[in-house]
Amino acid sequence: MALFRKAPEIFGLDIGSSAVKVVQLRESGTTYRLAALGAASLPPDVIADGTIKDPPTVVDAIRSAVAAAGVKASNTAIAICGRELIIKKVQIPQVPAKEVHDVVQLEAEHHIPFAIDEVFLDYHGVGQHDGVMDLILVAVKKSKVLEYAAVVEEAGLVPAIVDVDSFALGNQFELNYPDERNEAVALIDIGASIMKTNVVRGGSTIFARDIPFGGNNYTQAIAQQLRIPFEQAEAAKLGRDVGVRWEAVVPALEAVSRELSLEVQRTFDYFASTAESERISKIVLAGGCAQLPGLNDYLSSNWGIPVELAKPFERIEVDPAYAEEVASAGTSLAVAVGLALRRPGDKGK
Repeated sequence: MALFRKAPEIFGLDIGSSAVKVVQLRESGTTYRLAALGAASLPPDVIADGTIKDPPTVVDAIRSAVAAAGVKASNTAIAICGRELIIKKVQIPQVPAKEVHDVVQLEAEHHIPFAIDEVFLDYHGVGQHDGVMDLILVAVKKSKVLEYAAVVEEAGLVPAIVDVDSFALGNQFELNYPDERNEAVALIDIGASIMKTNVVRGGSTIFARDIPFGGNNYTQAIAQQLRIPFEQAEAAKLGRDVGVRWEAVVPALEAVSRELSLEVQRTFDYFASTAESERISKIVLAGGCAQLPGLNDYLSSNWGIPVELAKPFERIEVDPAYAEEVASAGTSLAVAVGLALRRPGDKGK
């Protein structure tokens, strides 16, 4: 009998542009504990703008991260970001549930710059009023999904769930901050090459956007200003002792932070134009770049909104064996944690 068959285990696999991260969570009742954690770094330009340029290197990194984590499961949840991904809030007339799919298909053709048969489409409702339904529409080019699925399969794994980075970010936020459901909170994951933004309220995404800007912008600015190689600039940015004085790095960091602040401000302005009376109450920063000294204070004073760092393991039990790794990688694991929370058939947020 298949009635009591145990669901296959699944783990989160975050394929970022600077590293591959693996997180596996185990549920016991209503709580989660960290069961496995591993990562493998990727050289710059292996993944650019969310496009895999060098698949064999990514396959090797996936295998290394999975081996480092000691994960035995083969089912994994992965996510997509960047170009060829469209996330839009749309309105459709209120129709019976069975007709929503067809109406969304027709509406999507007005919003998507690709042929409709070239994309995978999904949507979720965020509310209804005055005879219309508000939906978040997600469209991603099939070729993009297949590109990511191919490296995962080549590494001997099964991509059981394909999510979106910014939604995974929302997933982990909902688990870790269950009391903040009534206000609009902007989640921003600053990755190496893409900044993922997701404005959530009441457990739902009300706006999401990927911005082609990230930690590499800082590294490149340091490399150019100090005329040093990218790898040395990356280490200097992280405060490692590579023969570069921190004071020499600061002007480049400040210039890029100004740019980053403007990029996000533009996104907030766009969000304000699409949301009736929504005001962002606070910002939660995630991603490796979020840990740059002083960045959250600088952004908070610029935007006049409280900015804090994400705590992806705030409500997850962490064994002392992982404590140090979690403390140092913290914010950069937010997407991986969000993916690790997914289960087949759960229809992510």
